[in-house]
Amino acid sequence: MRVQPKKIMCAVDFSDFSDEILAYSIALCKEFHAKLFLVHVIIDVTTIFEHNDETSLDAETLHRMHIRNAQKSLEDLVKEVTLEYKIVIEKGDPAYEIRRFALKEKIDMVITATHGKSGIKRLLIGSVTEKLMKTIHCPLLVLHTQNHDFIPRDDYEMKLKKVLVGCDFSHDSKLAFDYGLSLAQEYQAELYLTHVVKPSEYIELKASNYINNMPEDYIAWRTSDYLKMQKKVTEENREKTAKLRSHLERQLYFMVPEECRSWCALHTAILTGEPYKELIKYAKEQDIDM
Repeated sequence: MRVQPKKIMCAVDFSDFSDEILAYSIALCKEFHAKLFLVHVIIDVTTIFEHNDETSLDAETLHRMHIRNAQKSLEDLVKEVTLEYKIVIEKGDPAYEIRRFALKEKIDMVITATHGKSGIKRLLIGSVTEKLMKTIHCPLLVLHTQNHDFIPRDDYEMKLKKVLVGCDFSHDSKLAFDYGLSLAQEYQAELYLTHVVKPSEYIELKASNYINNMPEDYIAWRTSDYLKMQKKVTEENREKTAKLRSHLERQLYFMVPEECRSWCALHTAILTGEPYKELIKYAKEQDIDM
C-alpha cells in the first residue's frame, strides 16, 4: 500500500527544537506535495488567575497577548516557506486539542518532538507526546531532539537513505511497515526490517533437581551423566532457537511484496534482547536515518 500524506501537522511548542520539527515537516510536505498545518496550543491559564486578586493582568488579557505573540512567532517561522500552509492557534490541553484538530481536519501525519532541554519543558512536552502516542488516530512522527544537519535549511531537501522498521507482526506493526516501505520508495532509500526476540531465561539444571526428579537413580548417578544431560538440553534449545530465527527472518523477507523487491534494497535482521535497546543499538550501528 503506497502511503501519500496530503495534510501534515507540525505541532510547535516554541521549545529549543521547534526549528528541527519544522524542518522535517517542510521536507515531507515538499516530497509528498502536502499542505502544512502549523499548530500551537496555548495552555488555558484561567484557573491560575481565578483566585488571585493581586495580579495586574487578568486571564483574558494574558490570553490575547499569548495569541498575538504566538501568531507573530509562527509567521516568523514560515516567512520564507513557499509551500501551502495554514497557521492554527488553539487554547486548552495540548494533547487533546492537537488530537481534536487532527481529527477535524483529517490530518494524515503529525510531527512533534520528545522534549526540550529544561526540566519543566521535558515534563510538559514529554507528557503531551506520550498522550498523543496513545490517542492520535494518524501516524505520529516523534523526533528525538538532537541537533544535526540532516535537513539543510536552504532547500529543506531530506536526505533519507536508510529507513528502519521494527516488526512484531502485529496489526500496528503492519501499518508501520506500510509507511516505512512508502518512505523508502519515495526517497529511494534502503529498508531495514528487524524483529527483536526476547531471550528465554536459561534455567541451569542442578544436581538437586535431578535427584528430586529421579529419586530412585540418584545413588548410581554420576557427574558425567549430569553433564551429558545438560549438554543435550543446551543443544536442543540452540536448535529450536535457530529454527525460530530462520522462520522469523523469512516472515520479514516476505512482508515486502514481490513487485517491490526490484527497487527496494532490503535488509533483514533478527536481534535478541530488550526491544527498545536493541533497536537503538542497531540503528546506530547501521547509521539509520529514520
